[in-house]
Amino acid sequence: MSETREIGAIHVATSLLQLRYPFSVQARSASQKIARDVRSLIQILEEPVNSQVIEEAEERVHAALMQSEIKIPRTNTEEAVLVYSTARLIVERIGNPRLKEYQAETESKAVNRHLSTEKEPVVIDLCQSSLGWTVESAGSESQRAKLPLILRSFNFRIRFEDYLEVAPSFHSEKWKLINRHLDSGWVPIRRSELDRLISGRVKQLILQSTMDVPKLPMRLTEAVQRIEAEITTRIQEREPIEITGDVTTAFPPCISQMYEDSLQGKNLSHDARFALASFLLKIGMTDEDVMGVFKAAPDFVQNLAQYQVRHISSKSAGEGYTPPGCKKLQGNSLCPVYLRTASDPLCTYVLHPLAFYETRLWEISKGITDHSWYARKRKKRQNL
Repeated sequence: MSETREIGAIHVATSLLQLRYPFSVQARSASQKIARDVRSLIQILEEPVNSQVIEEAEERVHAALMQSEIKIPRTNTEEAVLVYSTARLIVERIGNPRLKEYQAETESKAVNRHLSTEKEPVVIDLCQSSLGWTVESAGSESQRAKLPLILRSFNFRIRFEDYLEVAPSFHSEKWKLINRHLDSGWVPIRRSELDRLISGRVKQLILQSTMDVPKLPMRLTEAVQRIEAEITTRIQEREPIEITGDVTTAFPPCISQMYEDSLQGKNLSHDARFALASFLLKIGMTDEDVMGVFKAAPDFVQNLAQYQVRHISSKSAGEGYTPPGCKKLQGNSLCPVYLRTASDPLCTYVLHPLAFYETRLWEISKGITDHSWYARKRKKRQNL
């Protein structure tokens, strides 16, 4: 009798793992066993008995749109593993980039929340079997006590190449490899950091994925239409303020990239938000207009954004914070010219985004398009 209960418990645990972590090899295997591709998934969803899968998938997308907590599927059948892939199907069919950003952000947060309750072996197995990462436990607390003091608080270690698959996207100084301890290719990390890396990878996988969606049956089409109607209202409420005219044309590449990412509903790092907000305030935008630029972000909170922007603008008796210079932006991986993803000849002759903006705005006002005058009139200030 006890053996039966034990087997049942293992089965339940496995099912829960599949539902919590749809990126896992177990979940993918279970899903593909039922529906091997998109067309077979749609055929299965056409069956009236699976209407609850569509209903829960629609709820999951709605939760992403509203940035609320994603619930574990309630469907008490093996088809429950299809709820996630059906939600992804709906989002891909709608094709709204901002909705996809919202979905990636919400799914990532759900994974991070679930990981915080798991035991170490489960987390390590997810890393190894589902993400292909090499991760090891750093040992028990008594074993770690024998390590150098600086390493005792790290529960795990991960291969640096796996660490670099996600960590650079976080921007924060603590995630830079140069600021981490590195031992023979291993990076020591804390449990919370490993959870963050896993959930960050989930977000990447969603944003990088594509799906060729054929014509959908009536139930799915109706779900898509309901979400689209909600998107119109929700995104209009959070429609960012778009700056027009010569102002954006004069933006340096760094500010231009941050600004475009913000308009597309991407979550900017803390450093990027500060740089963009302080820059926009310095060139004359109001607090309200600057807050409007960030409205599309998945984690936008009106009161918090208002407090942060007003804090930036009110420093030093109304003079406000000065945006970071080029060296600081380069150090925070926020300079696309430094990262070789953009180029502009003016960048080598200035040391600050505001200096770039003033010079480029002057060029625009004079109708100057030939930038060869930089080399004749200016001295190079930095090598990029």
